[in-house]
Amino acid sequence: MTKSGGQPFHTLSRAAALLLSCLAACHESTPSGPLPQRAYVWQREWTPAVSAAVIQASPKLAGLVIFGADISWRDGKPKTLRCAIDWKTLRDLHKPVGIAMRIAPWRGPFDNELVTHEIVSQSLALLQRAKQEQVECNEFQIDFDCAQKKLDGYSLWLKALREAVKPTRFVITTLPAWLDEPAFSRMLAQVDGWVLQVHSAMPEKADARVSACDPERARKWVAKAEKLRKPFEVALSTYSAQAGYNEQGKLLGLALDGIQPAWPAGTRIMQFDSDADELAKLVGEWQAWHPTGMQGILWYRLPVTTDQRNWRWPTFAAVIEGRFPTHHLTVRTEGGNPVDLSVVNDGEADESLDHAEVISTWPGPAPEAAEALPGWTVSLDANQARFVHAKEQTRRLPPGARQNIGWLRFNHATAVRVEVRP
Repeated sequence: MTKSGGQPFHTLSRAAALLLSCLAACHESTPSGPLPQRAYVWQREWTPAVSAAVIQASPKLAGLVIFGADISWRDGKPKTLRCAIDWKTLRDLHKPVGIAMRIAPWRGPFDNELVTHEIVSQSLALLQRAKQEQVECNEFQIDFDCAQKKLDGYSLWLKALREAVKPTRFVITTLPAWLDEPAFSRMLAQVDGWVLQVHSAMPEKADARVSACDPERARKWVAKAEKLRKPFEVALSTYSAQAGYNEQGKLLGLALDGIQPAWPAGTRIMQFDSDADELAKLVGEWQAWHPTGMQGILWYRLPVTTDQRNWRWPTFAAVIEGRFPTHHLTVRTEGGNPVDLSVVNDGEADESLDHAEVISTWPGPAPEAAEALPGWTVSLDANQARFVHAKEQTRRLPPGARQNIGWLRFNHATAVRVEVRP
């Protein structure tokens, strides 16, 4: 049969079907709205600084996931450490939270009744405690870095947990290495949701240079995760870390806040940071368009003022908005004579001082004396003083922070002009 246009009817039917299929595919890949963002509060002890960070961040985020307990192993038996949580602060937020439990690496067997019972009972105890404290818990997470070839065994735990924590939403954190494992799809059938952790994938060899969270790899992993057709969130990083490698270049471990390994002699240490500019760009991209299956971003971890290896709040606030943090180093002078000099970070991001120089100039005669404080050197001539940050004194200046660098003394009061060259 031929239509009046002269083309066979079955050819048009196939073309129409193909068009409808493409339109359907486009519809499936269209995001359903803004991408919610949450953050982990990953401290065992809630100090006043932690509580303050939670209060500050709560209006800016869709939710928080609280570190609730940590299960480790001693002589093959589980040992649980409960986190000291400020329940009152959470209660006063009047917002639902998620609670996470971390499980240390376990080789198996996964059908060990004692182990399964401990995991289930501790999970229920956390949910019960939240209920007693009148804190609404709408999600329970398990964080367990399972070996790739043991995912079927891990599924035994997940099946028991899902039944136990119902009706609370049950979620697991997952590693990119699991995405290609046949057992991973089977494992996802045991949970209500999953978080793809695209950070902390440090290279096993010291000859590779990556950031704590590589945006390019994150994009590829998210595209692969979408094919599994199970809604997921993506965990991004805010922290920095030092990775230690032995003389053969093999990874020995990581130094993080609260974790400082005793590196053996000869350890090569490499610094890995979460690049705020790169991650802001990634967030901006995903807010403009993201796969349908991607339902949110989870940040590890919420910045606290006492953190040593983490972003500060101004950096985090900029990145979650999908914009680059501002960069602004300035020099301040104080005192009439001598004149004290300091470098101040008036921007929103950490600034490296590794190659920083401060140039001071003045009208009239050179100063009688000049001194650089530890970590800096100073060279002086008739026209200027040049303060240089010592290379061996690696230092990053967080937003709002200040570092004194030295002083100049003249034989009379002198107006000093200064500039900083990063």
